[in-house]
Amino acid sequence: MMVKRLIFVLLAVAGITAVFAAWSALDRPIQTIVVSGEPTKAERRRVEETVASAELSGILSTNLNAMEAQLKQLGWTRSVTVRRHWPDRLEIRLHKVVPVARWGDHDYLAADGQPLKLPDHYADLPLLKAHISTPQQTMEVYRLLQLFASRQSLRITRLAESPQGEWLVGFAGGMELRLGASDINERMSRFLRAYAVALKDQPRRIDYVDARYTSGIAVRFKVHQENDDALAGQMGLAAGVLGDHLKNNGS
Repeated sequence: MMVKRLIFVLLAVAGITAVFAAWSALDRPIQTIVVSGEPTKAERRRVEETVASAELSGILSTNLNAMEAQLKQLGWTRSVTVRRHWPDRLEIRLHKVVPVARWGDHDYLAADGQPLKLPDHYADLPLLKAHISTPQQTMEVYRLLQLFASRQSLRITRLAESPQGEWLVGFAGGMELRLGASDINERMSRFLRAYAVALKDQPRRIDYVDARYTSGIAVRFKVHQENDDALAGQMGLAAGVLGDHLKNNGS
């Protein structure tokens, strides 16, 4: 009986040893890491730095879940998938979040208003800033105003909210629109009607439009410094003038 038990123990130890030896033979050191998902050079560099700081064992023993979690903390990946390719290769596939706007001086926003920290700089994206509203609320305001503006082929390049909650819109070309803190949809619509009727084909460049009036808008045109005093009385089409103009055109 003792002999049978001894043989059983020896066979078990031999089996475990064989499994361990096979595992060790298959668990080869990782030699190649492939990053897919169309990363930019800066994004690839961040991934490489993150992987270099991770604990890499063999191809079988490396903790892929821990690596995925670490890569997700980069701040610009929607999801990350890490796969083994025996004998010695790992594939990291990135599912990136695309930025649609800059947020403040350093961050970016996704389409849903989610803040992003990106290794690249996207200077051509619209700049959004807000003192009161959240990133999500600011993105909603931007998307709504841009939807309105696109009807007149206007592109918003800047949207800012003051500490008093007043919105300022900057358009490509340098024109600014002051909307105030309330009734911004109505004021935006009033501006666009005036723009289509009286401002779109103006030969003079517009400095800013003030839509914070009860009816109509005020417009200031860009002037040369030496002519400021002479043209100070011509701040554009006064609120009442444009208001009457719009009423007469059935707006």
